[in-house]
Amino acid sequence: MVAAKISSAVLSYTPPDPPIKEFTPARDRAFFADPTKKSLLSQASAVEEITPTIGTELKGIQLSKLTDEQKDDLALLVAERGVVFLRDQDITLDQQHELASYYGVQDKDPNQQDPKHVTIIGRGGNIRQHDHYGAEYHGDHSFELNPPSYTLLRMVKTPPSGGDTIFTSQTALFDKLSPTFQKTFESLSAIHSSERGYLASINGGGTPHRAPIATAHPLVRTHPVTRLKSLNYNPTFIERIEELNGQESNYILAFLREHLLNADDLTARWKWTPGAVAFWDNRIVVHKAIPGGYDVTLREGKRTAVHGERPFFDPENSESLTERRERLEKEEGTNGVAHKDKEAALNN
Repeated sequence: MVAAKISSAVLSYTPPDPPIKEFTPARDRAFFADPTKKSLLSQASAVEEITPTIGTELKGIQLSKLTDEQKDDLALLVAERGVVFLRDQDITLDQQHELASYYGVQDKDPNQQDPKHVTIIGRGGNIRQHDHYGAEYHGDHSFELNPPSYTLLRMVKTPPSGGDTIFTSQTALFDKLSPTFQKTFESLSAIHSSERGYLASINGGGTPHRAPIATAHPLVRTHPVTRLKSLNYNPTFIERIEELNGQESNYILAFLREHLLNADDLTARWKWTPGAVAFWDNRIVVHKAIPGGYDVTLREGKRTAVHGERPFFDPENSESLTERRERLEKEEGTNGVAHKDKEAALNN
């Protein structure tokens, strides 16, 4: 990774494109899904959970042949499980673009060459050297006013071993915090910035399309579909906590990184094979590639993503995973008692 510094190349460079303005995206396609997802799941030869918390693998499904109803069901499954995996997909790049467009307006990375997708390549080098953050956890483009929602990565070629990707649930990360920390973090915002990537790109000979931006987003967000609370933490792009003093912000960010790095029970690790796909919800999942130890020229994928809503936190209309489980158990118990009372009344 080239050092992120203010060089003469940076000072003399003028990005060609204007900033992206905030907009209201179309209604999330998961809202149109059948809650049982019957149209999609009934066509699968197997549905396997990668972990209890995050990740589902669908077998016997081809993305290229999904009906609109099944696409909506897939969106809901991704929103609920964080990431959905499929192998041996025959979908072409044009079909992948078409599928992404079904879910929204396609996102464009500031350094992206093709307007519709990013080419993901192998990563190597010393990931422990200064300013090398290629192996850091991240959510894509969280600095945008409308960060991505649904993201799809399809691998074209993969090495025999190595190059796996790790996905971690931010919904579960929030749920594992103490109630005191949950309440504290709900009142905070983080500044997400693209400046470091912008400087590194130019210093490395790149030509980013847009100037860097810094955007404040809530540290805890509400998912628009599931209404679950999740952390909105991104160690690659967050610079500081807006409401805190410098050292206070540093301590909170250090804790959050440690919390994330100790989330093995909230994490799914995916081994790629040619034609495999990961379809994840960038709003509630952070991920990282595992670099090094393999021929990086053997790893290539195509990533498409769509803009989501601007992150928001709605304390009156959202709940944590634990709060939801306890509420549903209570409702189930109440309904069970009411049913027994009704049976008793009918028998008297």
